[in-house]
Amino acid sequence: MRLDFREIGNKLKDSIKKLKKEKAPEKESVESVKAPKLSDEAYDLLVRLYEELGPRPAASAASRNAARKIGNIFETFSEDVTVTTGRIIPRLLRWMRLSMAIAASLAFLFAIIGLPYLSLAISIFFIISSVNELGMKKNPLRSFFPTDDAANVHAVIEPDGDVERTIIFSAHHDTAAVKEKDVEDLLSRLNLQTGVISYICFNAIVLVQIIVEIVQKRFFSFNFPFWPVAILLFLFFTITIVSLVRTLQPDEEFTSGAGDNLSGVSVVATLGKYFASERKQGRGCRTTRLVFVSFDGEECGAEGSSIWYRDNSHILLNPVNLNFDGLYSPENLAFLSSDGNGFVSLSASLASKCSLLSSGMGYNVKVGKLGFLGGCTDAVSAAVNGIKATTLTSMADGKESFSHTDEDKPENVSSEALSVAMSVAIKLVEDMDKKDEKDDIHTGLLDNGRKYRLSRY
Repeated sequence: MRLDFREIGNKLKDSIKKLKKEKAPEKESVESVKAPKLSDEAYDLLVRLYEELGPRPAASAASRNAARKIGNIFETFSEDVTVTTGRIIPRLLRWMRLSMAIAASLAFLFAIIGLPYLSLAISIFFIISSVNELGMKKNPLRSFFPTDDAANVHAVIEPDGDVERTIIFSAHHDTAAVKEKDVEDLLSRLNLQTGVISYICFNAIVLVQIIVEIVQKRFFSFNFPFWPVAILLFLFFTITIVSLVRTLQPDEEFTSGAGDNLSGVSVVATLGKYFASERKQGRGCRTTRLVFVSFDGEECGAEGSSIWYRDNSHILLNPVNLNFDGLYSPENLAFLSSDGNGFVSLSASLASKCSLLSSGMGYNVKVGKLGFLGGCTDAVSAAVNGIKATTLTSMADGKESFSHTDEDKPENVSSEALSVAMSVAIKLVEDMDKKDEKDDIHTGLLDNGRKYRLSRY
């Protein structure tokens, strides 16, 4: 009897197919899905707010109205909602640039008449004031700048037990002026960065002038600088002034800020609804107080968040802050470890922790930074007050985005970016609210590298 190997092979294939079909896992029942994904809800909220609120300059009536509307949304998940107002400098960055132009002009005047030590003294005073403003938000010039009322709003969800820590989820609702369109000419290359660099070079030449005058023994007498020095002084002074003048143009148009930063506001509000729903179902936090806040005045140097942290320290016990700002695309997302135009260090440990959590959920969100004169986020105010903080953003490391342009619209914001933000936030709360909190993160918390499914109501 001859074996028919072809027939045997076909029977084996049929048996394997039948076995696979029998053991195939059943698909998730559609009936178990009682609400859309959180990311869809957050995106729908973003679109609704975008259409209702319009442009919102810091400390304006429109921005204060936005705070009240966001407060109404917060009231749907919390009974502890507070809208607070405070005086901020809504055009702080503009006034700082104007101060720099005045300081540079006075420094140039004293240098040209042969009094470089007075020139250098003026520059040092301005530089120290600016660094204090950027790094510690303390500046002796602030008292000369005009102020207006800003409105912040926050909501609180208390834990079931005694409070041991606080997690602050934050964003901002004010919007920026539309930046000038790029034009390919020489003047288009002159900006704040070139102004600062040329001003530093100007002061380096002033220092050379001081050394020359000391050697020539005419340090305290009026004189005209040696001609190469005079030429360099004039060159760097001119670049400084022209660069600053270009940035001092009046702000005539403001964005409606879909990505910067209704994306963050929508994430914060949706997270509030999620955690409130979890609490009602008996799955609330045990010892972690959750605070959800939307700031005014971020676009003028994080002014609004500065006064909020000053006035609400009583609810912040062992706090950490996860701030959301400019959530455009998931590919460019990063947790910041450096902020405040490169002058403020955020929590590298918290940024790394969040990055590791995201990696365990199947997302590739790295640690990034905002470099020198690269802007700032509201996490700066938390860090200045000694709070561990980081910002999740798509604008780290100089990456291009639609922020500060008239293209900052909902269609340029990815719902996947919102999903990543909320996934990490939920997992961070779960991790920190463990009964035995530890600094390290165990592999079991990372879902074995699978995408984290957002819970549904």
